[in-house]
Amino acid sequence: MPSFMQLNMFYPAYLRDFYAARPKLRGMPWRAQVDALLDDGFSESHIFSRRLKAEGFETFQVAINDMASQSTWMRENGILATADTDFTGVALMQIDRLKPDIIYTTDVTTLDSRALARLHHRPRVIAGWRGFPFVAGANLSSYDLILTSFDRIFTEARALGAKAVERFHPGFAEDSPVASAARIQEFDVVFSGSVTGHHTRRIALLNLLAEMSRAEGFSFGLFMPDAGMLSPLAQSLNRPARWGNDMLRTLRNAGMVINIDIDDFGNQPPNMRLIEATGAGAFLLTPEHPDLAAFFEPGVEVETFRTPQELVAKIRYYLKDPAARQKIADAGQARCLKDHSLAQRTPWFRNIMLRALERAA
Repeated sequence: MPSFMQLNMFYPAYLRDFYAARPKLRGMPWRAQVDALLDDGFSESHIFSRRLKAEGFETFQVAINDMASQSTWMRENGILATADTDFTGVALMQIDRLKPDIIYTTDVTTLDSRALARLHHRPRVIAGWRGFPFVAGANLSSYDLILTSFDRIFTEARALGAKAVERFHPGFAEDSPVASAARIQEFDVVFSGSVTGHHTRRIALLNLLAEMSRAEGFSFGLFMPDAGMLSPLAQSLNRPARWGNDMLRTLRNAGMVINIDIDDFGNQPPNMRLIEATGAGAFLLTPEHPDLAAFFEPGVEVETFRTPQELVAKIRYYLKDPAARQKIADAGQARCLKDHSLAQRTPWFRNIMLRALERAA
């Protein structure tokens, strides 16, 4: 079987919180640090290193910007850091030393073609995932393959130089400890995520829901690393971000979860929250889109909205009918675990990678 290296970027705020809760981890071996990150469940929908290892691949997992684990890897391999050492350079060293057949990254911005040109060993396949708009000046000419769920990326990746682009969707870990955990409702309505300049609709709706919660007396749980772009009222409702399995538990324990995608993709499913919320067993309110029925049946497995007014009306309706919420949540989870689990996605992903190797032969 071929060797496969996955390289992920993690939110700096997540890494800060992760190590703050585990101060002894910094003194542990590199492999133990990376395993602890994977066990925590952050971005698990996109991680295939463990899944492919179980199928016989030789696999390596790299947390590109986790300087705790990366510094440990350097020490274990007798590499001295210098003033010029940065996390991109360390990731390139790992590729050169371990010489994988395939590298797969969820950050084609950090490992863009300019960075990859510094490699001494070029893997047979360089592949990446993109589920967010490209930055200005992006160069994908070193990429043999880009995977995405979104039509816009499918088109733009080719224009930016990617040799091939294929459709792929994230999956939910069917063995997640959260999926069957006891429920203790914490908030009536929950949003967990972040906001950027690509989230103007999200910002407007979160501000609206903050006002609605104050006027109508329901509890609104916001969990964001930085709510500075929201209204003062919404900022006052924000709580520290929850990550990985803690975030999934927050979704499971919500009366309802709101999904609001970035502006650029026109609400095309599936974004990560659609898969994560249903997999965790949450009742999800998600934007209407013609493609949604290919993933979940609207009104049966998830509930939808088209306008802010419809979102408000459906929140009011379902706040009064917890039994209806639970019925939809249960049906959504059953569908997710049946059709959108990592167990379902892994053969698809494996075959994509094997075909890419055949093309590179």
